[in-house]
Amino acid sequence: MSIVPVIISGGAGSRLWPLSREGHPKPLIEMGDGQSLLRHAYRRALAIPGVADILTVTNRDLLFVSEDEYRDTGLAAPRLTYLLEPEGRDTAAAIAAATLAVEEAHGRDAVMIVLPADHMVTDVPAFVAAAEEAAALARQGRLVTFGIRPTRPETGYGYIEASGTDVLRFVEKPDLARAESYVAAGSFYWNAGMFCFAAGTMLGLLESL
Repeated sequence: MSIVPVIISGGAGSRLWPLSREGHPKPLIEMGDGQSLLRHAYRRALAIPGVADILTVTNRDLLFVSEDEYRDTGLAAPRLTYLLEPEGRDTAAAIAAATLAVEEAHGRDAVMIVLPADHMVTDVPAFVAAAEEAAALARQGRLVTFGIRPTRPETGYGYIEASGTDVLRFVEKPDLARAESYVAAGSFYWNAGMFCFAAGTMLGLLESL
């Protein structure tokens, strides 16, 4: 079965203005190593075994700069495709459009791994291991979300409560007291906003809405 990482890149750039702005959103910001967040996302995607295609969802005005960013890594993907939005919508709309494109190109059994391009992941081998585990679950018809073990009580993030590989609930940006209790419980994770699923699984869920 094909694995297709879907890089979600773009945004209005309002949160980190003026460092980030509409024509130069957060994924294009360079980190201390001189590499942009978008280049890091591309490298992570290519590190996953079995990748058949990398699909990038971005603003149509960012196509050429995105191509340049990928080219500057010196790494070639088996296939690179783009979905170009005339204007930004939410992540759900981007995922829905990407799922339709992947199903058409690779079939309903293709496994998609959704990667926001504004993340910094320092332990790439751990990410790859998590991605492989997620892909195995996705092939069983599961819809997988990624959690990050919290290192401190943080009120700016959403949380996932889990039991093994089962999600019990999502909690959006708790107050400090609740965040402290979540960290102490050991069963809560920061919501990474990354997902993994078979294209057919997601299409079935979308059709049921």
